[in-house]
Amino acid sequence: MVLVFLYFALFLIVHLVAKQFKTAGAARLFQLVSCFILLFGIFGFRDITVLNDTSHYYGFYYLKAHLLSYKTEPITTFHLLDKFEYGFQILIHLLVQYVSKNPYTIIIFSSLVITIGELWVIDKHAKDIAKVCFYMLVASLIFTHYCVIRQAFALIFFYVAFGYLEKGKTGKYYLLILLAGMFHYSAFVLLVLPVAIRIKPSKRNAAITICAALLLAVFLFEILSLLGLRDHPYYQNAVQKGALSMIGLVDLLFMCAFLALCLWAQKLNQAAPMKPAYFWVFLTAFCVCLLAPVIYPISRINEYLWPFMIFQLLRYINPAAMRQPCGQPNNKANSLLRIMVITLFAIKLIGINTIRPEWLHVDDYQFYDFSKTHHTYNLYPQE
Repeated sequence: MVLVFLYFALFLIVHLVAKQFKTAGAARLFQLVSCFILLFGIFGFRDITVLNDTSHYYGFYYLKAHLLSYKTEPITTFHLLDKFEYGFQILIHLLVQYVSKNPYTIIIFSSLVITIGELWVIDKHAKDIAKVCFYMLVASLIFTHYCVIRQAFALIFFYVAFGYLEKGKTGKYYLLILLAGMFHYSAFVLLVLPVAIRIKPSKRNAAITICAALLLAVFLFEILSLLGLRDHPYYQNAVQKGALSMIGLVDLLFMCAFLALCLWAQKLNQAAPMKPAYFWVFLTAFCVCLLAPVIYPISRINEYLWPFMIFQLLRYINPAAMRQPCGQPNNKANSLLRIMVITLFAIKLIGINTIRPEWLHVDDYQFYDFSKTHHTYNLYPQE
């Protein structure tokens, strides 16, 4: 983990160097280029042993690239047995037929798209790009986004859609979420946000929503069974386990700590109440965490919400770094809050790497060896 935190420190160095520029435009360009190199250079050329799902996508691409029928059939062909969403299957067809048969194509292409998407949304919300990248890395968000490739594509659609949601342009929002759902079905849950933000943010409505989430958690298995999902692997695994997910409970505890810091920061800075979109993002994320101990994979929904929650927190505790600050730049308490937030994120990252090292595989980081003619990992022999 030492090398990982040294990597994080490089973003703080970029932040310090950028402060020496006399013009904001030059500082912004320097940060964008530097952060792109740091992110794409590490994640775009990682070995297939780095990050949990890398080898699975690599192996899937390899198998498809070696099927003659896949290389000649229409790109709109859908394979039900592949169990991947239609949009992602079209993308693989395009890459295999028109870009390269090399299985590493999906890793380097997805890393390029994800890097551009992450820097785009950070630049849209923050003035200090490198510092916000640092927070998102310590929070393990960026690691996860490069890992869950299909959902990361969906997330980028949500990044664009959220801007329309804030402006009340729900038609464009729904269209983008439908496109996101073509890459990962979990995105369809985001269709409820335009309805939710029409409800006035209040303690009463928050309490009602939380109670509804708790009630849903109690009867979740029965509801999923009625929906015909009894045979789904996530349902079966949760039932067979016969106990609450410990990882889900830890996630809930972490979310409670994060929300407590947000509320404390809002109070100390005497900031205005959150905008409705952010209020419901926070509340939705908390409700998802209430369900996670029952069926942990449902927590994947929060991958869409975490970036915007971090942006809002940083508006309180590091307002100078954000485009729409909510806090007081000279508030001495913000320094303490920043230390607490970084510590909280670091504890989570270290915990993941200790308890679930298979999720990241970053301790023994390696670059992909393009000179090798044979790669074998996770049942996928590559020659």
